[in-house]
Amino acid sequence: MNKQKWINAAVQAGFESFEIYQQGKNERSWTWFEGKIDTFVTSRVLSTSLRGIYSGKMVNYATEDLSDDLMETIISSMKEQAGAITADEPGIIRSPQPVTEAQSQRTWVRPSAAQIKELLTEIEKRVLAYDERIFMVMREGWTEETETRSITNSLGMDLADAGTVQVLVCGAAAREGNDVKNAYRSEVIEDIAAFDRDAFVEKLCTEVLNKLNAAGLPSGTYPAIFESSAMTALFTAFSSMFSGELIAKGISPLRDKLNTPVFSELITVTDNPRRPEAAVAYAFDDEGCPTCAKTIVDHGVFRTILHNSQSASRMHTESTGNGFKDAASSPVGVHPVNCCIEPGEKSLDELCRDMKDGLVITDLAGLHAGINPVTTDFSLQCSGYTVKDGARERSVTLITVAGNFLDLLKQTAAVGNDLDWKHHTIVTPSIAFKGIAVSGE
Repeated sequence: MNKQKWINAAVQAGFESFEIYQQGKNERSWTWFEGKIDTFVTSRVLSTSLRGIYSGKMVNYATEDLSDDLMETIISSMKEQAGAITADEPGIIRSPQPVTEAQSQRTWVRPSAAQIKELLTEIEKRVLAYDERIFMVMREGWTEETETRSITNSLGMDLADAGTVQVLVCGAAAREGNDVKNAYRSEVIEDIAAFDRDAFVEKLCTEVLNKLNAAGLPSGTYPAIFESSAMTALFTAFSSMFSGELIAKGISPLRDKLNTPVFSELITVTDNPRRPEAAVAYAFDDEGCPTCAKTIVDHGVFRTILHNSQSASRMHTESTGNGFKDAASSPVGVHPVNCCIEPGEKSLDELCRDMKDGLVITDLAGLHAGINPVTTDFSLQCSGYTVKDGARERSVTLITVAGNFLDLLKQTAAVGNDLDWKHHTIVTPSIAFKGIAVSGE
C-alpha cells in the first residue's frame, strides 16, 4: 500500500483530513494433547482502517484486503458514506505531537520449536505425576504474538510501534469419587530457560485439587475476600464507568461525581499505558495521542475522567491518551489501559488471618449477563472457599454473590499485595470486604 498516494488522493477528492491505521499480528501457536502436538498454526494478518473527515463528518472504512487498485473505489465510497451521516458533531483527526518511547521491563527471548515441545512435554508429565487424582491435562498450549501498529495521516502524523507477548496455558482435570473438577492457568513467559516450572505446576494442581468435594453455603451476609483473579474480572466489567464518552452521555454511574468520594479511602486506581511492568507498554493511543500516567481515583476520590479526542472535545478538555480500539476495524473508543487498583501491603494469607472467619471468592461466572454497568448492581454465580480461624476450611461452589459495585468498594476492609500483570491490561490485587450478600442453601 502506497500510503502517501492514498492520502494525496483523499485530499484531492475533498477530504479535510485523512488517516491510515494499520495493525499487524504475527502469531505462532501450539496445542498439545496426550504427549503429541495437536495443532501448530502460524498466521500473519494485516488489518487496515481508514478514517477521513468529509464535510465535517467522520467516515470509517476497514478491511484486511487492500490494494492500490481499489483506491478510487474506496475513497468514492467513503464520500458517499459521509452523506448518510446525520450526526452534527464534527470528527477529529489529530495533528502530530512529540511522542517519547515507552520503556518496557520485558525482555522477550523467542524459543525454538524444540524448546516449546520440550516445555509442553515436561509440564504435561509433571501435572499428571503430581497427584493420582489428576487424570488429564487439557488444553495445554503455547502462543507467541507480535502486534504492530502504525498511524499515518494527512496532517503529518507518522507513528509506529510493536509489542510481543508469549503465553503458556495449561488445564488439568481431577477426580475423586464421582466429583470431577478442572482448572486452567496461564503464565506470561519472557524466557523459557528462566521459567519456574515447579511453581507453575504446583499452583495449577493445587487449584484443581482444592475444587474437589466443594459444597454449598447457607445464605447470609459474610465477610469476604475477592481473590485477585476474581476481583480483576469484576473490576474490569465495571471499568467503563471512568469513560468520558459514557460520562458525557450521562450513562456512567460516576456522572457528576468528579472530585467526590466514590470508593473507600483504601482504594487508589491508576492508569498508565506506558507502565513498564505490564506485558505491553504503549507510547501513544490509537489516535496518535501521547499516553501518560494518571490517577483516576485517589484514596477513594474520583479525580480523572478518561478521554479520547472526541469525548474530550464534548467536555471541553484534552484527551488523556485513552483513545483505543477494540479491534483494528472498530471505531476509536475510550478504554483504560494498564490500569490497576494500587496494591496494599498484605498477602492473601494475611488477609485471611485478619478476616478470621469468612469467604474467599476465587471464580466468578456470568459476567456478560449478571451486571448492570449503569447502576453497578451485580448478581453472579461464584465459587471459592471458606476461612475458619484465619485458615482455609473447605471449598464452596454453586453460590451467588449479589450487591452494588460502588457500595462494595466503599466497604473495603483491606487491599492485598498480590498484583500480577500477566497479559492483562486491567488488574487488581485481592481485596477484603466487610460483608457481601450470599445466596446459597
